[in-house]
Amino acid sequence: MRSLLRSQRGSVAFATVIALVPLIGVVALGAEAGSWYVTRQHAQNAADSAAYSGALRLACEIAGATCDTQSVDYRGKEFAAQNGFCNSSPNDATGYPGRNCPTSLPTRVSRAVQIDIGTYNAGTFTTPPAGTGNAVRARVSQQQPAYLAAVLGLTTVNIPAQAIALVQLPSKVCALALGPDPNGGGALKLAGGLSNNGTGCPLMSDYSVQLGSTPTFNGSGWALFGATGCKPAGTCASTSVTHNYFMPPALDPLLGLQSATFNTRTGTTSANSTKVTCPVTNPITGLPYPNGSKCYNLPPNDSSGAYTGNFNWGNQDYVTFTGSGTYFFYNASINMTGATVTGTAVNIVLLGNSSLTINGGTIKLSALASNPTYPALSGVLIDDQSTGSVNISGNGGIKLAGSMYFPKADVSFSGTTQPENTTCSQVIAKTLSMSGSPYLSTDGCAPTTIIYTQVVALVQ
Repeated sequence: MRSLLRSQRGSVAFATVIALVPLIGVVALGAEAGSWYVTRQHAQNAADSAAYSGALRLACEIAGATCDTQSVDYRGKEFAAQNGFCNSSPNDATGYPGRNCPTSLPTRVSRAVQIDIGTYNAGTFTTPPAGTGNAVRARVSQQQPAYLAAVLGLTTVNIPAQAIALVQLPSKVCALALGPDPNGGGALKLAGGLSNNGTGCPLMSDYSVQLGSTPTFNGSGWALFGATGCKPAGTCASTSVTHNYFMPPALDPLLGLQSATFNTRTGTTSANSTKVTCPVTNPITGLPYPNGSKCYNLPPNDSSGAYTGNFNWGNQDYVTFTGSGTYFFYNASINMTGATVTGTAVNIVLLGNSSLTINGGTIKLSALASNPTYPALSGVLIDDQSTGSVNISGNGGIKLAGSMYFPKADVSFSGTTQPENTTCSQVIAKTLSMSGSPYLSTDGCAPTTIIYTQVVALVQ
């Protein structure tokens, strides 16, 4: 009996069993926590893709471009669903393309997806009351029961993930085609032999780009961007400048001009150019006017009315926009072919069924930088709300300084146009066809007229 009491056989095994109980519990708890980690990684993937997709849709809205009919919320939840996360309560049964959500979840397991539009600044995301902003936040979570973790007082576990995608404005653009693409071509067309001069800036199409051949660019800073592709494929990749044909649309800073109150203004027969006696000498050349010259003065018509009719200014015509201010034209055909036209600090607005052609001659026009009567026109040289085609061409005598806005017109821009008084020379058009060596630059442009490319980036 005493031998049995003194025996230690099996005591080590017994101690080992006692020690294994908490060890097994820790290992099991670790396995459960590991499953939480895997779930969180899946949730994070869903949040990242949801925020990025929603921000791409937001970028389209910010740009003022033609967007698809689905909302930011839809696009965010669509990509969360493709990554297996849909709202469980209330049940989201939307048939998102590529939806990969389980038809049913285990008992007491639920998932939630929330998409918010807000403003991201200095690491902080705030949701403005109006629902506008520069960023999209996606919050994805899964709630499930705790099993082994219940011994620690956890009955349920919420596994969250969050992502924020920011719409950034990194680059100034000097030429923008708003689109849509015309039949058989891109909204931005660069002809063969094009040689862009200026201070170097991106050219952008909110739709596609079409290259006649490989364009050349003088100097640094040039880039070529599109939102929906480029053709023909053989020339698109060979351009020597930075290029990206699948990026968010560029910002249209002058979108508000399309709904401006002065767009309802119509013409009057009393408002027309006035023929005057030419001065003794030409103020531009300092020489006498050639025989047969005709001189015309146009005063601003800020307060009422609009110039209307046909304005055909040819080789011996000298036209002066006589003062700083706004000049309205309604149902007017303006044809400058070889004429001499000057105007300093002017805003030219074309309404109704108007058309514009500039072909050679000496054209020196600069934009009014600050318009107290119509602030939206500040820095805008030409605001053309008509649908008539626009042709601008000529040699170095064509000096157009300011922003030129043709949101509803097809514009042909060529020659060697150059600015004066300021280096700003940028074009926004429905479609834009460029050839020759036109001058483009964003230097000196009014801040409210500057076009920006947009880039979507995950910041959190």
